[in-house]
Amino acid sequence: MDDALANAFEVFSAPIEGIILALGKGIGQAQAELDRNSVAAQQTIDADPVLSQYGIQATWYQMPRVDLQLRLALTVAEERQTTTQAAPGTRLATLTPGALRLIAQPVSAAYQNHFNYTADASSLITLSIVPVPSPRPGDPAIAPPRMTEPEALAAALASPAGFATVVNSAGDTVPAPTLRCDVNFNAAARTWYVLQYDPNAPTAKATVAAVDDATGAVRITGS
Repeated sequence: MDDALANAFEVFSAPIEGIILALGKGIGQAQAELDRNSVAAQQTIDADPVLSQYGIQATWYQMPRVDLQLRLALTVAEERQTTTQAAPGTRLATLTPGALRLIAQPVSAAYQNHFNYTADASSLITLSIVPVPSPRPGDPAIAPPRMTEPEALAAALASPAGFATVVNSAGDTVPAPTLRCDVNFNAAARTWYVLQYDPNAPTAKATVAAVDDATGAVRITGS
């Protein structure tokens, strides 16, 4: 018997995110074992003086999709924290409401027998796990930007986009101190987006400019 199974014991309930995480971890470990088997087969081929002459490649196996159906008994639980407040001559303990969590109980034979539970009252959860391609080194979506955040902000402030600016003591053009500027980089579009708005006036229109990361050209997208 496997050592992990020898030390394992059945639990009647667990957070649903823990169950999904355990499923994903098991699938990942199974795929890793398949990959190790293919690597070992390739090493055997390369070390064989006859097989290595024919350029034989080991077969790689992949699970293109894993569909799971989980029949669970679900319970909503609230995490509460007990706080103690010290008053003159007294100590008061209060319960503070916390986050809600979804607790799942796998409807196994042991669970049904122990709690006299019928599977007709359970919930059916369908879960699909599919692989996604890993990012390639030349993918523009993961390439670092050419411009820096201060450079993108300076380009937007220098454009006729209608940004509210002031000149500081060093002679630099900076955003108006009463307004806020957010600068974000979209890696897929290779574009910086500069947004200036008044945090104290949520209904007021914001000024938005798009700065091309390659050329520094500024395009007004909203005002």
